[in-house]
Amino acid sequence: MIYPLSATFLVSLLAFIGIWLIHVRLGNAGVVDYYWGPGFAVIAMLHGMISGFTLASAIVTLAVLVWAVRLSAYLFARHSKSGHEDARYAAMRAAGGGSFWWKSLFTVFLLQGLLQWVIAAPLHALFSASQVGEAGGFLFLMGMAMFVLGFVVESVADQQVAQFKAEEPASNGLMTSGLWKLVRHPNYLGEMILWCGIGLASYAASNCLVALAGPVILMAAMVFVSIPLTETHLRHSRPQYESYAARTPMLIPRLDALSGRKRA
Repeated sequence: MIYPLSATFLVSLLAFIGIWLIHVRLGNAGVVDYYWGPGFAVIAMLHGMISGFTLASAIVTLAVLVWAVRLSAYLFARHSKSGHEDARYAAMRAAGGGSFWWKSLFTVFLLQGLLQWVIAAPLHALFSASQVGEAGGFLFLMGMAMFVLGFVVESVADQQVAQFKAEEPASNGLMTSGLWKLVRHPNYLGEMILWCGIGLASYAASNCLVALAGPVILMAAMVFVSIPLTETHLRHSRPQYESYAARTPMLIPRLDALSGRKRA
């Protein structure tokens, strides 16, 4: 169905253009992060308004909505407390100079809008399927279980960081306990898992392999773009990060760490 796809694509781009205009006024490109989660919920809701909801698509949409609300609320609270632009965007602004304000429309905002729409492939496949499978099938339930697991991992990781910063607001310390003791980026890991779950559930209901493309693209974007940018900043701002990175895997916990045994 071309109309729902073109409608969601247009709405996504218009939304990010609107957020770019807000950024120009505020001088803070970090506002784009607030729409990352809600943008997927908007895509799902728009699909549902055009194509209608089935039980399977309603469950997936509800899952995306719950995730989006939690993530957006967390990011808003984190950024508002920091009082300054996210370090990633501040570095881009410094590198871009006086022309960053308009170049960012393409390099930050529209790029994220396009990426978001592509990663939403599970939603496109689910709502565009001519026949939607049952919501109680094994693969569908496995996908939703993965979503819950990823949601919990991401939520706990974010909460642990928030608590750490609240207890040591003036420090330049590094979070290395809790889930962060197992892997360097448990928040990213949680988001990957939950989107793999959404992809699997959507594939089970639509029987369309396109549903699996979104999680793959998301993981590639995080592993090759988001995580390197984050780690570059941490290596420059946290002298102890190198030793932490040397003993802590990026995303996959070591078996000995999970079992509680110490390495020799």
